[in-house]
Amino acid sequence: MYLQLTGTQVRLLGSMHLFPAASRKMPPWIAEAYDWAEALVFESDPPTILPFLKAHPHDGANRLRSLLSADAWDRLEAAWPVEGALAPLADLHPWAALIVAPTLFQQVVEGVEPRMLRSTITQGKPYRYLETAQEVAASLESIPLDAIGAALGLLMSDLAEPQRTLERMHAAWLDGDLAEVQRIAAESPIFNLPGIREAILDARNRAWAARLKDFPTRPERTLIVVGALHLCGPGNLIDCLAHPVEPVFAST
Repeated sequence: MYLQLTGTQVRLLGSMHLFPAASRKMPPWIAEAYDWAEALVFESDPPTILPFLKAHPHDGANRLRSLLSADAWDRLEAAWPVEGALAPLADLHPWAALIVAPTLFQQVVEGVEPRMLRSTITQGKPYRYLETAQEVAASLESIPLDAIGAALGLLMSDLAEPQRTLERMHAAWLDGDLAEVQRIAAESPIFNLPGIREAILDARNRAWAARLKDFPTRPERTLIVVGALHLCGPGNLIDCLAHPVEPVFAST
């Protein structure tokens, strides 16, 4: 989960965006990675995607309902917030509902990036993002509608799955077992349907690699923080970078 691009001052950190609520403690190698870094790179700024979640009326905002059975729609709507940026459900792009829905059935606390970003800002370390919210939205818009409907239908048939998957993945992450993280993800509806992994992970990995091509020559110690799933499985960021890597071992 913590790797160095061989012969460079650049390191990759595979993160967890959210932790199970019962597992709040940050592993020591996260702090070591942060302390090592003189500059940081994060995926994107999550709050900035909120304006892109809702469809315009002429785009057919209610198309999400047509993707689901009546029972699945009723379950999803019953769980959906009735106020705030995510309401009403019918106004969201289908991809937005797909991304948000699993979190409605999880008990979580913030993961690596929000905590690390606060420290970065407080201490005045320079940081940047790999992509804009508009670019994230454009990638997610490419998910096939039938895959979105199928994934949401599976989720509504097993509401315990998101929490179960998060806890299993978090345990594998703490062990530094990328292969197990990938195996667990492959069992989850959100990643095992055609087009979903491509939009959420693979296409973004390729775009990131293109933007990072000059980073190995940078003199400052740079830490690139991305979700652990971006570092495993076919089309992962490490392969896209086409640069040898080596593990960094924590000293504690």
